[in-house]
Amino acid sequence: MSTPEENQKIVEELLRRVFDVHDLDAALELLHEDFVSHNPLIPHDPATTSGRQAFIDYFRTPAGQVLMHAHSEVRRIVADAEHVVVHSRISRSQPPDVAVVDILRLRDGLVVEHWDVVQPIPDSPANQHGMV
Repeated sequence: MSTPEENQKIVEELLRRVFDVHDLDAALELLHEDFVSHNPLIPHDPATTSGRQAFIDYFRTPAGQVLMHAHSEVRRIVADAEHVVVHSRISRSQPPDVAVVDILRLRDGLVVEHWDVVQPIPDSPANQHGMV
């Protein structure tokens, strides 16, 4: 089993490959062959394609391209022996910015499962605590 520090480095590298250098083929190498994304916006038919390929293919769609080329700022990362949680602010070309929490499970040194929660950041929040 990997250490929390090793898992964090794997996830940071995945984020770098997708959002900084836009190298989806390199990102694919960090996804386990049994990878599953629980994001309901990512189309995936297990009879025709793997979960890892469906995840990467999403970033080739117009919506995925907008996300991939948005400004993403990681605010915090929490890691343990099996999971890494990333809390980010994403600024897209069209408002609003969004606060995102990605939860990734790792196995055998690769990302095997992904969940995310995305919430728009309001222009006029009811408090001054901030979302990210």
